[in-house]
Amino acid sequence: MAVKIIDNCCSSEYLNCLKFTAINSENWNLKYGGNVESSIEDKFPKLNIVDDKGVRHPYLAGLALGLLFQIYEAGAQGLFVPELLNCGISIKDKHSPDNIHTDEEKNDNFVKILGIINSDWEEEWGGGFFHNGTSNYIKPTSFCIFDPSEDHAAEKIFTDKKRFAIDFSVHRDQQSKNNWMKKIGNK
Repeated sequence: MAVKIIDNCCSSEYLNCLKFTAINSENWNLKYGGNVESSIEDKFPKLNIVDDKGVRHPYLAGLALGLLFQIYEAGAQGLFVPELLNCGISIKDKHSPDNIHTDEEKNDNFVKILGIINSDWEEEWGGGFFHNGTSNYIKPTSFCIFDPSEDHAAEKIFTDKKRFAIDFSVHRDQQSKNNWMKKIGNK
């Protein structure tokens, strides 16, 4: 699956509200980046909003779900089911190490959606999205949909300014959701 960028999904003010709410959370963690044995220098701050343990932040989850529906309505119908499975916000800057990775094994049931929530982020500051050998610039209010089993990473950031990015894991489409539900024993 090639990266699909959906432009102009939401207002800058919606992003500002989401970022402001995230910044004021007391639940950031350093569990991501590198692997379990990695030093703290290889980690980056992440805020889990929805994960395998459920909704971690109800207000942020509501904002995230609202954003997910805006992305869907902006041109992503048929590309995913707008239902939050996982959602988080990460922070990176020029000191963040490269982190080329995959999020899961090849699985046609899921896609990821990613976007920068700094409404004022400039392309020359870096922090684009590298996926499967291709560089992609994602401007604020635009989001990309991609296969998380392919190599991907945030590209080098050239500023001390913190770049906030939100990512969602969702079912690829209704058929893949139905197949997944059957596989885990739910109908």
